[in-house]
Amino acid sequence: MVTIAIACFPFVFSQILPLLTYAGLLVVPVGAIVFAEHQIFPRIGYTRYWSSYRQLTFSTPAVASWGLGLVFGFGLNALNVMSFFYLFIPTWIFTILVYTFLAGRYGAKKKYPEAEQQELARNQEIVKFQEQQAKTEAKPIVVVSVFSKVLKTIAIIVLVITLVLAAVVLFGSDDEKMYLENREIFYRYAFICTIIYFVTAYWALLRIKSKKAKL
Repeated sequence: MVTIAIACFPFVFSQILPLLTYAGLLVVPVGAIVFAEHQIFPRIGYTRYWSSYRQLTFSTPAVASWGLGLVFGFGLNALNVMSFFYLFIPTWIFTILVYTFLAGRYGAKKKYPEAEQQELARNQEIVKFQEQQAKTEAKPIVVVSVFSKVLKTIAIIVLVITLVLAAVVLFGSDDEKMYLENREIFYRYAFICTIIYFVTAYWALLRIKSKKAKL
């Protein structure tokens, strides 16, 4: 029975992966919006927390950008422009551009000095409170055994293997035949590596928690 279950892993994974890809595509625009606000806005002179400073309870640019990003991504898939496994990057870039444009029209270009000063003062108070709390709390003791380190090492290795397999599919497929062969290898081994990763990582976490509890 165990052999049959293991033999079914690649098939099950190959059927689930497209669903996971579509589910991932739903959140790609969200990541693009967060990236735009935290990494791009400060570099182009926009205000990062403009919607908070304006006390908006509903961000029209964010919702519109998310929706347009989905239309763009699923539209590319519907038109067979590229494989849906590679839709994340163009969808991500498109959402960033749309959100930057819309946010600029809704107030991200403006400056909010009073709101920024209030936020700065609030953050300073939070830092002082955390420093006071740190003085009253004992420093955490972390004890990691050799076996726990081995588990964590295995988890990292299988994670790297999964990334390498994905890179081979993406960059090492010169033609359709090779792409299909590499994809099948990815299906076969990535699922097993994923299971090993979560088992070893969770096992190592439980061992560290049990060590702390004994202390």
